[in-house]
Amino acid sequence: MIGVAEYPDDGTFESVEGASYNVLRLKELLTDPAYAGFHPKREYTRTMLNPHTADGIRAAVKRAAEQATDVLFVYYVGHGSRVGAERELYLTTCTTASGESVETTGLRYTVLRGLLRGARARVVVLVLDCCFSGIATKVLGGDDAEAMAEEELLDQAKVNEDVEEGLVDGVCVMASSGPTQSSEASDPLTRYTAFTGHLVTVLENGDGDTAPLLLGELFRRTEKRMDRFNVEHQPLMATVGTAGDLVMRQAAAPPAEPGAVSADVPTPAAPTSAVSVTSEAPADAEQRPGLLSWLPDGTIVVHDPEYAERIIGMRGHPTTPVTPTDAPVACDTAQGGTHDGH
Repeated sequence: MIGVAEYPDDGTFESVEGASYNVLRLKELLTDPAYAGFHPKREYTRTMLNPHTADGIRAAVKRAAEQATDVLFVYYVGHGSRVGAERELYLTTCTTASGESVETTGLRYTVLRGLLRGARARVVVLVLDCCFSGIATKVLGGDDAEAMAEEELLDQAKVNEDVEEGLVDGVCVMASSGPTQSSEASDPLTRYTAFTGHLVTVLENGDGDTAPLLLGELFRRTEKRMDRFNVEHQPLMATVGTAGDLVMRQAAAPPAEPGAVSADVPTPAAPTSAVSVTSEAPADAEQRPGLLSWLPDGTIVVHDPEYAERIIGMRGHPTTPVTPTDAPVACDTAQGGTHDGH
């Protein structure tokens, strides 16, 4: 989970304030047993906020690619930049000041692609939330499509061959925008970036669906939601094999039928105004030690007559509600400012 939120003050890249929120919330969801269920320990789920060097990102991904045998899930959010004659995609770090310096301070996408090609995992998932991230999916568009004819995450023919031979189960790449599009760095409705914000909303809410939410369906619902909210960039996904069937949220319990009471939920006690107090227990009431007993109908049985008189006397004198002196203070968490893209 890699997020770059801060950039040099004297550079041309603005901060991506939602990046930190993206990484922390996604990690929280993905390691929740009710969702994807990834192991939360650091050796299994690594979080990198504001990495300073491309070497740091490369080393972390390389280690994960060598260790993961089941699922390798890589997420990046930050500024993306296309440079050079080949218009290659670079992922920035917090020391990247501008597009001119990205080649020396950022991570070239083809390097990341090479690391993931060598992964041991049965399923490889890459999610890129940055400008021009659609380059990674080979779903190209626009007038310069031929000039951008770059291979996707794993060579299509090689992936199909590996799937057929049983070497891997699948590969999936999600991109927040097309190869020539910017990605919105802030969602006016949430504190996240636009793409991840809508993805998180779908993942959390699920539209009331109780069936397991799979990776492919998560993307499709996120895409529809972005279109409904008029997000100007188009998310893209490329998938091979069974990667789209990765469970991102477990099945939810169906809603209870009207009037049904769960056996695990105790019957609530009667309200104070309806509670009956008596000093004599019925003949069939179970005698318990102590001053008080509760009957199934909400009646309180008081075994000590003197204590019963005290309670009845107190019930005849209503108490004045206590007004809290420390009223809660509303906290404004809205993000200020807007960004052209990230």
